[in-house]
Amino acid sequence: MSLSLKFSSDILSRFLEAIASNQVTFQQSSSVKIMPPGIVAVVDVTEVLYDSFRNGEFHYRGRLSLPNEPSPCEVVVKILFGHKTLFSQRLEDYIQEAKIYQDRLCCNKSLYGNGVPKLYGFYESKLTWKTAKRDIVVDGACMVYQFYGSDKDVAWSTGSGISDFSSQVFKLLLEVHKGGVRHNSIGLDRNITCLDGRPFLTDFSQAHKHDCPDKEFELPTHLLDVDADTLKCGELRDFYTDLQHHVAPAKFHWYGYDVYYNRMDSLRSIFEHRRRMGFDEDIPVEEQWEYAVKVWKFLCANWSSYYKTKKAPSLGDTSFEAYKANYGLNITHG
Repeated sequence: MSLSLKFSSDILSRFLEAIASNQVTFQQSSSVKIMPPGIVAVVDVTEVLYDSFRNGEFHYRGRLSLPNEPSPCEVVVKILFGHKTLFSQRLEDYIQEAKIYQDRLCCNKSLYGNGVPKLYGFYESKLTWKTAKRDIVVDGACMVYQFYGSDKDVAWSTGSGISDFSSQVFKLLLEVHKGGVRHNSIGLDRNITCLDGRPFLTDFSQAHKHDCPDKEFELPTHLLDVDADTLKCGELRDFYTDLQHHVAPAKFHWYGYDVYYNRMDSLRSIFEHRRRMGFDEDIPVEEQWEYAVKVWKFLCANWSSYYKTKKAPSLGDTSFEAYKANYGLNITHG
């Protein structure tokens, strides 16, 4: 199994400058075999995603052509370049990830390619670094993944509550655990991407095999109905807690005060909460009412996150005219 990378002529990369060529070939590593032998894979590289000559690591986007496949597929290519002594730990990470794929992820048919990017092989090669004084033979390693989008389109909340994407991510992480893998480097701001609205978990370089104590856990219909204390696995519990705090924060800001959601139980209680002197100055009272309505809608949509035993109320009449008719304008300042 060999991999040929062909770089577009308009690609500017320190890696290409170092090897003084727009084409490079790798052989599948003998330590980990993901793809069957005898295949020649070709990637036409079209875009630079990450370029760090100092770290000896380069990421690209491209199109992978495989024998007997009707059309190319979008991929991400990661390359290590330099002396093994300089990137030995990162190389171990590559090998560790490839082994996790080989032993656990590739055989998980429900996740592989659908939330966990496919891996199209782990490759190594001797490369020539062309310097001004002499040519130096260095080591190269390469991983090729199914394209998995980016973190730019990740949306954890909808403004009125948790997004479907958030629920999908937690379900995906739970399924990875049930499949015997702990990620060890997952967070709301790392190693989660979005492609056409679908989440992907990426970079399993720190992962290890895992007999998850929550492998029998079943998610409720509404994710935020989960009590974090019922999760026995540290990674699942920590991720869920961070997600809960992000999409259902404990407090909202109300004209100079931070107010706890779980101390509000009606639209009226929100609107009549005291304001700090001067913080609502020049803000029309109708606008203050609309803000209270927005907070109330959020609280109703996420009631179970703040009240475990109290029954969720209906949204009720959110008309400002109806409020004024019943209560007048009861605004206090503290």
